[in-house]
Amino acid sequence: MDKQCVVCHVRPALFRCIQCHKPVCDECAFKTEHGAFCGRNCATAYRDFQKAQGDQPVKKSGGLVTTLIAFLVAVAVLGFVAHRLGLLSGLLGGR
Repeated sequence: MDKQCVVCHVRPALFRCIQCHKPVCDECAFKTEHGAFCGRNCATAYRDFQKAQGDQPVKKSGGLVTTLIAFLVAVAVLGFVAHRLGLLSGLLGGR
């Protein structure tokens, strides 16, 4: 990291504050079990946010598997409908 610390403005930054992403040096970093912060205010804000997020139910995204299954079902339905309407007879050799 080639930036100067935003706290002391002297030493090169080795970290970025987890909360605000500002560069901070090793000596000025306010370190917690969560990582390095530029000061106590950012550490407290991060802790409070994480605590509030912990109170919220975790919402899982549908994900790739659900999307793939939906796509395959749609292809199967379209294939069935096309077969019933005779749209595939030219592709399948007149069956």
